[in-house]
Amino acid sequence: MSENGTSWPPNQDPRRFQPPKPLHHDPRDRDPRAADPRRTPDSPWRRIQERSGPQATGWQPAAASYDADPGRDQYGGPEPYRQDGGEDDHDDRYDTGDRFVPGFGDYGDEDDEADDSARSRSARRPRERGPKGPKGPRPPRRRRRLRWIAPLVALLVILIPLGIGGSYVYHLYQDKYHPADYSGAGTGHIVVQVTAGETPTGLAPQLAKLGVVASSRAFVLAAEHSSNPNGLLPGFYGMHLHMKASQAYALLLNQKNLVQVTVTIPEGWRLSQIVAYLGAKSGIPASAYQAVLKNPAQLHLPAYANGKPEGYLFPATYEVVPHESALGVLSGMVQRFNQEATQLNLATAAKQVHLTESQVIVMASLVEAEGGRTSDYPKIARVIYNRLAQGIPLELDSTVLYALNTYGIIASDQQLKSSSPYNTYKHKGLTPGPIDNPGAAAIAAAVNPATGNWLYFVTVNPKTGETLFTASQAQFEQYRAELQHNLAHPQG
Repeated sequence: MSENGTSWPPNQDPRRFQPPKPLHHDPRDRDPRAADPRRTPDSPWRRIQERSGPQATGWQPAAASYDADPGRDQYGGPEPYRQDGGEDDHDDRYDTGDRFVPGFGDYGDEDDEADDSARSRSARRPRERGPKGPKGPRPPRRRRRLRWIAPLVALLVILIPLGIGGSYVYHLYQDKYHPADYSGAGTGHIVVQVTAGETPTGLAPQLAKLGVVASSRAFVLAAEHSSNPNGLLPGFYGMHLHMKASQAYALLLNQKNLVQVTVTIPEGWRLSQIVAYLGAKSGIPASAYQAVLKNPAQLHLPAYANGKPEGYLFPATYEVVPHESALGVLSGMVQRFNQEATQLNLATAAKQVHLTESQVIVMASLVEAEGGRTSDYPKIARVIYNRLAQGIPLELDSTVLYALNTYGIIASDQQLKSSSPYNTYKHKGLTPGPIDNPGAAAIAAAVNPATGNWLYFVTVNPKTGETLFTASQAQFEQYRAELQHNLAHPQG
């Protein structure tokens, strides 16, 4: 009955209404369409069903479904393309035989699936936007940029050693077969010594160092190509700078180019200074002079020299002739001393001053070391004689410095503590031997001293050689202070 009291018809009474039961499709039921004899296994529809059905795609139907009514669709409505007769009029249009029809495909489906997978992957990546709009995914640029590094490194590893090695070989070839060389006869003048037994290979570095030839190899090649490759003779040769190697070698083969070398030994030089100078200027190495001095007996020194060359190598100018030796040079200097001693009548003169010949040479060496001007030598000699006579130590700084093998004007307090017998501050009398090689003026002053009572002298101006003499110690201290001032404030 309704709200207004009326009663419902039996077929419309809502209380009797029962909702329809849902239609369920049992997967175990066979599709009635499959029983249709017109649906052959090779029809397009059958292929579509096989490809798109759950068995092909892997999709499983839900548990609840609708009954597969041949006349209705899955929602219970009538099939829109089905005729009353139950036949599918459209089946014939898909009868393609064995031809491929897009959308129904036997083949091509795998390619479609691959394309779908690629599109899915690219869709998941963010698109890169270029200067004019979006672009597709790009390959990694870093990997492309780094690909050329390894080949480049490998190429450099191969080419660099090859380049260095090739350059080295090229320079070796050039130095050996085409060395540097000057052109022409050269300029200037230089004296070159060729020692006994010298070879072109041994002489070449010296010539290159002096600037006579451009390279050692050029000189060696010039000697090898010469008609007399072993014709070098010892001696001193006048040569030029920047000479063509072949002309330099030819000059050394000509004995007319032998020259003499002039060396001058100043008065008052020590033996060590003389040897160093001769080694640098005479063309004979210093080692050759030192070897001679180890056996001084061969120099024919005077007997009173006691076998010691110091003091007996007379200072003068000497000509070192071609093929001269160190022994010849030093012997010539001793011979010159003997000549001077004979001219001065040294033996007689020494007796007149109550000294021996050797003491005269010692006295002369002290005068030479302390004197500034040769005109003052006789006065300096008189000071030494006066101090010897009174038993006063000579107190000469030059003797202390000689013992220490050093040079200077005033010895320091520390140097004055030397215990050497040459230290005339500690030991009275003359030194054991000469401290230099005196000249004729100093030897003459030693045997002919001036007259005076001086006990002190000071060379107050080492630059001019001005020397002052006095018998007063107080005056001497003033002179010494003046010397120290001049040393501290040298005049221009």
